[in-house]
Amino acid sequence: MKRIKLIHEDLNAGGGAERLAAASLEALSELDLSVDLVTFTKPNWNQLEKIFGISKLRKYVNNVIKGDINSLLVEESKADTNNNSDNEYDIVMNAHGDILPFNMFGEGKEKLITYCHYPLVPELIRSLKYDTVLRNYLKMCDYKFESLDKLRAKALGVYNQMMNNSTVVTNSAFSSKAVKLYYPSTDPLIIYPPIDIDFFSRVVSSDSRENRIVVLGRFNPDKNIELALEVARVLKGMNTKFEMSIVGNLSKQYYPYFNYLQKLIKVNGLSDMVDLRTNVDINDLRTLLGKSKVLFHPTIGEPFGMCIAEAMSAGLVPVVPSFGGNTEFVPESLRYSNQKEAAKIIIRSMNASLQQRFSLSNSVKKFGKGRFKDNLKRLLSERVAP
Repeated sequence: MKRIKLIHEDLNAGGGAERLAAASLEALSELDLSVDLVTFTKPNWNQLEKIFGISKLRKYVNNVIKGDINSLLVEESKADTNNNSDNEYDIVMNAHGDILPFNMFGEGKEKLITYCHYPLVPELIRSLKYDTVLRNYLKMCDYKFESLDKLRAKALGVYNQMMNNSTVVTNSAFSSKAVKLYYPSTDPLIIYPPIDIDFFSRVVSSDSRENRIVVLGRFNPDKNIELALEVARVLKGMNTKFEMSIVGNLSKQYYPYFNYLQKLIKVNGLSDMVDLRTNVDINDLRTLLGKSKVLFHPTIGEPFGMCIAEAMSAGLVPVVPSFGGNTEFVPESLRYSNQKEAAKIIIRSMNASLQQRFSLSNSVKKFGKGRFKDNLKRLLSERVAP
C-alpha cells in the first residue's frame, strides 16, 4: 500500500483550512492510501466529526504522529537526506502551507505537495506579526527556543525552500497571483476548496427565514469580527430590525478575544440583537442558515472564503469586502468598502426573492466537495502511479 504523510498543526481549530484537510483525508482514503498525520495537537475526533459532518474521519488516519515546530524546521544544509523519514513516503503533503513551514526534502518536486491558501509567512514576517504565530506553535509543542529572532529567520528560510521545491496548490486566482509575486519560479495549480454543496443546498428553498444576519469564522483577531459589530451598530442606528448570529470555533488561546467581543456587544447595546455561538454542529449550522437571510463577511483580503460559498449554497445573500478571493464568485453589487455601505447592502438584501437565492446557490456548485476530491485524487494518482 502506498504511504502518504499529511501535515497540519491543529485540526481542532475547525476552520476552512481544517475542513480542507479533512476532505483531503477523505480523498486519500478513497485512493486506498495509508495516511500518517503529523500534528502538534491530538485531534478531538468526536468534535471534528460533528463539525465537519464526516462520521469516519478518524478511520482515514493510520497513525497520528506528534510533531513540533523544531522538527519541522530542519534546514536543508543540516538535513541527513539519506536518513530522512520523508523518504519512507510516496507523497508528503503540507495541508496548511499558508502559515506552516515544513522542511520538504525528497527526490523530486512531484512527490512534495504544498496546499497554500495564501503565502502568509513572508507577509506576516514583514509586518512583524509572525512572532505571535511562532509563540502559539511553541506553546502547542511545549517547546522552548532560545531566540525568537533566530526561529523567525529559520522559519522563513524553510518556508522559502518549501515553496520553491514542492508542487504548490492554491485555492483561487487571487492567491495564485500572490504566490507568484513572492515566488516567481512557481506555477501554482488552482484546486478550489471543498464546499459541501449537497448538504447546505437542502435549505435553499426554506420559507422560515427571519431578518437574521449570520457571520461565520473562527473567533480569532485575524478574522476582524469587530467589523461585524460595527455594522450591527450602524444598522441599529438606522432603526433596522435584525438579529445577528456570529458563529465560529473557539480555541483556548483566543478566549481573551472572545471576551473582548462580548464586552463590545454589551457596551454598544447590542445584547438583544447579537449572539455569539461556538463550536456549532454542522447540522445545527445548516438549520441556522435555513432561518437566515444574509451572510456578512468581515474579513478583508480573504484568500477564498469557504464559509461564504457554504452560506450562498444555503440560499443566503453574501455581503463581502471588495478585496479578496471572494470577488471571484460574489457579484460586485454585494461587495462593500465601508460599514455604511455594508449596512445598506444588507438592508437591500433582506428582500431578496427565492429566485435570487436559487441563483446564488447554483453559482457556487462548481466548488462542490466532490469536485475538490476528484481534482486532488487526480493530482495524487499521477504521482503515486505504480
